[in-house]
Amino acid sequence: MAPLAGPLLIGYLLNWGLYGVLSVQVYLYHLAFPNDSRIVKTLVYGVYLIETTQTILVTHDAFNAYAKGYGDLTALGSAQLEWLAVPIFSGIVSATVQMYYAYRVTILSGSRLLGIGISLIALLQGASAIAQGAQAFKIGNFADLATKAFASCTIWLAGSATCDVIIAACMTYLLLRKDTKVPETHAIVTKLVRLIVETGMLTALAATIDIILFLAFPHNSYHGCVATTLAKLYSNSLLVLFNSRIRIVGGRNGTSHGVVASYSSGPVKGAPGGATAGTGAAPSTFRAVDFGSCGTTTTTTSLGGMHVHEERYIDTDPESIPMEDQSFSAKKSAGLTLDV
Repeated sequence: MAPLAGPLLIGYLLNWGLYGVLSVQVYLYHLAFPNDSRIVKTLVYGVYLIETTQTILVTHDAFNAYAKGYGDLTALGSAQLEWLAVPIFSGIVSATVQMYYAYRVTILSGSRLLGIGISLIALLQGASAIAQGAQAFKIGNFADLATKAFASCTIWLAGSATCDVIIAACMTYLLLRKDTKVPETHAIVTKLVRLIVETGMLTALAATIDIILFLAFPHNSYHGCVATTLAKLYSNSLLVLFNSRIRIVGGRNGTSHGVVASYSSGPVKGAPGGATAGTGAAPSTFRAVDFGSCGTTTTTTSLGGMHVHEERYIDTDPESIPMEDQSFSAKKSAGLTLDV
């Protein structure tokens, strides 16, 4: 009984834990970035709504298997609502996140073909996940999934891992190629590369482990432990990237000389002609403010369609800071700096 009940129980626990992490991230995002574009907000809150629904369905299945159906092997092996909660919702979330990354790759590279190629792989694995969910609904138990839904599950997981690796490689190459070596810009690029590689490799590794367990143990539920967490890993990875724009003043990862950098959606203030990131796409800007330097300087650096806008002020006296940037002084004293 343990090989059947154990992996699913661990998967349920990990799903609940990751949902708690995601909830905190969404709350921080809601507080920090009220001026983000509607598309980004819809993406964040839409993914969170799907994840909330998935957690409710998983809780329902866990209660039926371990409480209502206690000691009943049939209840443990039944797919219940997991045909919807795991493959279908995971496929929708992963494909959505990957297509957003494809959009960012298009902006950085200027190549629509590259973005379209990544999007097609994302749609393929998402469609395979939905097909696998439909097959699981008809099959009704975990034991027969490997034989009756082999192709759809393999394409889903292999396609997901492949897409993640391609995205991580493309984003890393493009960001490093656009690095201007300006200290503030370099710090932001380095952090973005690290986050993209870490989150991309995490989701790719999870999908790879899932498919290995699925193929190696076809009549057990070992793969269900990882599959239950896939959607949460993708959504948390997305929120990690968005929330990386938050800076803690005086923190261990702060930049030197009191420079506080932030990444925001919207036109670049002070940039020639109100420059934005890309044409016909949601604009993205980097902004760095030094509260402790002497004198006042303003620079704007291009980063593949994005711009680094840096302003330095003589001191942190609110009276000496322009009205549009006085919020930085107040937020600095509170220990948390968010973008304007």
